[in-house]
Amino acid sequence: MNRLSDEVRDFSFRLSHVLDEIGVNKRTVMMRRRTGLLMESLYTLKDYVISKGDITHFYFGSQTEGTTTLGLNADRDTLICPNMYKIIQDWRQWERGKANLLMLRDNVAPGYCRLQVLRSDIAAAWEDLPTDDCEYDDEGRVLVKNTLFHNDDMGMIRHGPASSNAYLNADYVKGLPCKSWPTEALPWVTRAAEDTWSDRNLKCFAVNSGCFVVPTGHCLSETERLEWRISTSLAERCVMFNMNITQIKCYVVLKMIMKAFLNDILTSYQCKTVLMHLVEIISQELWMEENLVSCIMMSLRLLQLCVFTNNCPHYFIPENNLLDGRLDLETRHNVVHAIGNIIDSNCIAILGIKIDNIGLRLFATYNPFNMRNNKFMSPHMNTYRVVHYDLYRLFHKYFQAMVDRFNTSNTHTLNFDDMKYGFRKVLQFRENGSCSDRVAAEMTAPLLCTTMGTKLASADISRGQCISAESLQWLSLGIDSDVASGRLKLASVLFCSGDIGKASVILNDVEQRYDTRTTQPICACDSTPIRDDMCDLRFSDNCFLSNDNKTLMNTNVAFGVVFTRDEKRCVSTALQYEMFRCTEEELRTRDKHCHWIDWAVVDSLPYLYYLQYMTYRRLDNHLGQQRALCRLIHTIDSEPSLSHRETALNLLGQCMELEDRLVDAFTCYKRSLDMKPTHNVARWHVVKLLYRFL
Repeated sequence: MNRLSDEVRDFSFRLSHVLDEIGVNKRTVMMRRRTGLLMESLYTLKDYVISKGDITHFYFGSQTEGTTTLGLNADRDTLICPNMYKIIQDWRQWERGKANLLMLRDNVAPGYCRLQVLRSDIAAAWEDLPTDDCEYDDEGRVLVKNTLFHNDDMGMIRHGPASSNAYLNADYVKGLPCKSWPTEALPWVTRAAEDTWSDRNLKCFAVNSGCFVVPTGHCLSETERLEWRISTSLAERCVMFNMNITQIKCYVVLKMIMKAFLNDILTSYQCKTVLMHLVEIISQELWMEENLVSCIMMSLRLLQLCVFTNNCPHYFIPENNLLDGRLDLETRHNVVHAIGNIIDSNCIAILGIKIDNIGLRLFATYNPFNMRNNKFMSPHMNTYRVVHYDLYRLFHKYFQAMVDRFNTSNTHTLNFDDMKYGFRKVLQFRENGSCSDRVAAEMTAPLLCTTMGTKLASADISRGQCISAESLQWLSLGIDSDVASGRLKLASVLFCSGDIGKASVILNDVEQRYDTRTTQPICACDSTPIRDDMCDLRFSDNCFLSNDNKTLMNTNVAFGVVFTRDEKRCVSTALQYEMFRCTEEELRTRDKHCHWIDWAVVDSLPYLYYLQYMTYRRLDNHLGQQRALCRLIHTIDSEPSLSHRETALNLLGQCMELEDRLVDAFTCYKRSLDMKPTHNVARWHVVKLLYRFL
């Protein structure tokens, strides 16, 4: 028996070490949580700036909890909460002037409710149907149907309450917030022992955070369309944040087992629920690294019992059976048998898991001669690169959405008051928000400052005036937005205003700062999906040591340089062409979220060398001009991470025309069209070039 215990303990240490390698360790988990909360704040900030601020966003699930790996490829669960509705649990919470909805719990399964529409002027129920989204129940009450938000799901696939976007690997749920804790979950407050992780602070946060109602009914209900499920996602996230690293590792292995051996018949949420129950009833002292395999087996036994009895109680609302109506008898029998085999093997079956090459990594720990040469023993540091790439690309996407909100090119008038109002909203968000809200605002402000300064400068140039002090002040506030884009926009402004010398100095400074070994080009316009196996990401080791996402962005990220049509006087004619790349048919059929189609967007590094070529040409520095041209060619041919290679080729073609190398220019435009046959101004360049030939 002692020998078996020693073997299980040794297996636990080996498994724990392998999980450390693939990113399930304290440092990586905390990094995932910080970036997840920051993404949540960025999403909310974006809507706060471009709308009335009546929508709050939450990122839930494994990505934000830090309970996933690259191989698990977990999607991101986003809860979108319109704040115009007020969900109340009793009439005392009714508020005048609000869209009050009363939770009704009669004739529904535990954990579900119906929403009765109340009047906003007096504390009374509606008697007539206010909209088509409402329906009478058997008692004549006006209820809201759970299809309320279905019209917002165009182009997405619905799964229960969620709308899935397979391209972005994300699930979106529109839910309604309730400020009070659900009455069905009140027994949880006094259920757990005081010396467990469910301490008073956690419970206080859970109760104060309230809950949500999401648009899905019980699968066995005859009136499913009128039911909403009560969600305690905020409290669950808090519980997961309070788990130790052994408990996190146990949960990750459970999810791998479900995916590898049970074809995801049981969901990760059911595994999480089982783990939360187990953590509550098992002494905290047992959740140690040396007991990892034993903890996994205990979790599997409890999960097996739940399937056998066809009852998996919701952690906060135990009367809500998460397995009710989900599995037929034969499936339950097969699942019980499969889990039993894994338990009987003392979890040796984990050696057969291919996710993140867990099995091969474990096998290598028993074969030290193969360990050094094992191609699967890649460092877990790559997790940092992928997560940060995801974060900064999402940030650039939301920045573009905010710029589009204040883009006035269609009205032919620049309303700087609106832009300044948007900037003030960013500052207000920073002052009134959480820690991650402040970081989100501080990351966003410099890029908005640069855009503001460039638009003012464009207006000055169009009037034949010198660049105003206000414009230069805005540009200086945004100069450290990232490694290159802020400075490149300033250099572009100076070049177009005729201050070639200062432009050249700034460009040389950018060249010194841009280290191609550690600087990661990122642009939200890139149509390539984010991959979890991106091993060519080049963030420096600072991203493993620093907890400051803003500083990392300033020193290791080079965003695509964005010019709207309001800024066209601040770019050369060659780049202005990019603002008119579409045919009429392409304009009619384009994606409404592709803001950049009407803009000029170019990667920082090729734009750096293009501007250097143009400045040296104006300064009659032939040697510097040819050096910049050679580096532009080399960048286009060798840089693997360009998002707008076709634009860089178009700029190179323009340079070749200036060099009177018309055949080379034609080759550049041809390569550009081969890469991007549509939405590409190279078509017009070719026509113009053929005219020159003729």
